[in-house]
Amino acid sequence: MKIISCAGYYRTGSSAVTDLLSEFSNCGSIGNYEFRFIHDPDGIRDLEYNIIENNNRQNTSNAIKRYIRRAKMLNGGVLRKGYSRYLGNSFKKCTIEYINDITELKSEAWWHFDQQERGVLFNFIDLVFSNIGQLLIPTSRWSLLKLIREKAYYSAIDKDSFYRHTKKYVYAVVNALNKEGHDYVMIDQFLPPSNINQYLNYFEDNIKVIIVERDPRDIFILENEKYKWGNIPFKDVADFCKWYEVTRKHRDSEEWDTNKVFFIYFEDLIYKYEETKSRLADFVGIPLEFHTSPKTKFIPEKSILGTNLKLKYPQYREEIAIIERKLERYLYSFPEK
Repeated sequence: MKIISCAGYYRTGSSAVTDLLSEFSNCGSIGNYEFRFIHDPDGIRDLEYNIIENNNRQNTSNAIKRYIRRAKMLNGGVLRKGYSRYLGNSFKKCTIEYINDITELKSEAWWHFDQQERGVLFNFIDLVFSNIGQLLIPTSRWSLLKLIREKAYYSAIDKDSFYRHTKKYVYAVVNALNKEGHDYVMIDQFLPPSNINQYLNYFEDNIKVIIVERDPRDIFILENEKYKWGNIPFKDVADFCKWYEVTRKHRDSEEWDTNKVFFIYFEDLIYKYEETKSRLADFVGIPLEFHTSPKTKFIPEKSILGTNLKLKYPQYREEIAIIERKLERYLYSFPEK
């Protein structure tokens, strides 16, 4: 089984790669749902930092507890299914086993950070409880965390052990996703576009990462005209240009293993469809003969409507001129016709 993941910078069209590879009969995919437990805040990378690089009894314990809470949130519940929609109870089971693997001691213990992270209401109630307790028995330290048996997690495992247990965990999740036993599994946003070499430590040699970029002019116009989510600074063009530069700055110094990482412009999937499809298939190692459902999920004739938008929206002429000046090296060369 080979793992394929696409990564983008927000609105760069990485889902187009997911859709395209989903048209291959030997490639399983869960669609555009993003599995980000590896690189999101409080994810596995943060765990590694606090167990391996910044190990101490409190930071490490706190990081493990934060990951447990993060995994529980990602798994979902009654109102919001999350990962459980695709994995049932498997992600929860895999996470429990993983935490047991990387933890050397669990004990009932708490510190002030545990209080702070429970929020204002808890801290108010805890303060009242503590003051009453002090009146009754002044010599004792009082906190609700004693009553609810707060846990601490201690670990000082070495880096190799952490990687071994993490690989076991990641592949257990992937195998649970690959219910039909496909030769290839496509998982959207499994890895981020930056610091990839660090994240590759959590995989064997059977991972392929496809980074998707997109012309900044189209991202700016799409955000102003269609999405307007506010996830990025899009109302002020100067702020947009700075955001675009900052999020791509890692490419000035980061080096990739080209056998595992493939960089592509979203527009090439449209304007150079056949050529780009062949290059992608060759990179992944998936024979083109398995492309049995072409243009059923990724339809370049439809996606082209979201490109070269400066022609459709001339009212952004001034903003586009600023983007072309400040972000010249990121622009895509659209065909003249």
